[in-house]
Amino acid sequence: MMQEAERCPICSGKGMIELTDSQCPFCNGTGERTKAAESYMKVHICQCIFLDRKNCPICGKKCHHNTPNRPKILIAPM
Repeated sequence: MMQEAERCPICSGKGMIELTDSQCPFCNGTGERTKAAESYMKVHICQCIFLDRKNCPICGKKCHHNTPNRPKILIAPM
């Protein structure tokens, strides 16, 4: 079993992106941490629009459309 520090931060070590039901492009399905995944986590765009529009499914933080982690506009669901 992989330790937390060894897991891919994008797919949580599962090798699959649950939201899109596809193989994780950062670890190529292995679930192992990569430099590409680490870099992406530092600069990713908030993906809250894919879930509840309040929390980012990538990092689990509140909406952060205006970095660093401060929303410029909170998008309300339609």
